[in-house]
Amino acid sequence: MGLNLRSQWYTNHLARYRTGSLHADTKIYPKHMRGFWSLGAIFNYDQAGDSRLGLVHFGGSGAYTYPLSRTHFISAGLMLGLAQRRFKTDDLVWDSQWNGDVVDPSLPSGEAFENLARSYVDFSGGVNYQWQKSYRKKLNLGIGAAHLNRPNQSFNAGTTNYPLDMRLAYHALAEWPLLSQLDILAHVLYQTQGPYKELVYGGYGKLFFNQKRGKEFALLLGLSVRHKDAVIPKVAAEWSMWYAGLSYDVNISDFQRATGKLGGPEFALIYRIVHVRPIRDFKTCPIY
Repeated sequence: MGLNLRSQWYTNHLARYRTGSLHADTKIYPKHMRGFWSLGAIFNYDQAGDSRLGLVHFGGSGAYTYPLSRTHFISAGLMLGLAQRRFKTDDLVWDSQWNGDVVDPSLPSGEAFENLARSYVDFSGGVNYQWQKSYRKKLNLGIGAAHLNRPNQSFNAGTTNYPLDMRLAYHALAEWPLLSQLDILAHVLYQTQGPYKELVYGGYGKLFFNQKRGKEFALLLGLSVRHKDAVIPKVAAEWSMWYAGLSYDVNISDFQRATGKLGGPEFALIYRIVHVRPIRDFKTCPIY
């Protein structure tokens, strides 16, 4: 189970974003099958600007993982989501409210909106490959595609078709031990959506203070870069089944003129519930 909270560009009220996410995932081991199923649920919330343009999204997912060998795994999954976009006009001002000297909110805006909210169904899917030699030696490679059905997100749905572009995401994550108590982690994420592109890459050091099963404790410290936009320092801690991390965006693009280089903090909290998989086959002891 996990929680993410983010505040982006909070020093600039015109472009301020607030984002929250709750998610949960579980495994199901069916009898007489070599692999396992995964079921998940996610809730996303986002709000931005003086119009409080917001997005509410509920999603349910299902995936199947097939072990190619003891160290190689391939997974494929789908997500069905229901989303709603909405905005408010209470704090907005318009050019028609300019009286020649100042903006007068009492003047009519001259704007008429057919709808202030729009709901739609959203489909996503992806595949992932994982190599795992141990819990400290692993590699993940994955491709995800969001908005496969390109839903219409226009508020004037009856007269306008404004499809949401499909978003493709490619990711890689690797962890490898350098010393008995130190691992190195590296990651890269590349996304495209219509004319937009994003590249994020970085690395972390993971220092173990305790490696006993059930009592693991480690600290992570590292840095990521969102290409041509921001540098992102991060600190995190893992303790037993808990993970807590904090990162902060520092703008390096031209937008820093509006933000004063202050991008935004993001907080992540994860809790893992671990159940030992029951043994299917038992050998009878010949000694009585």
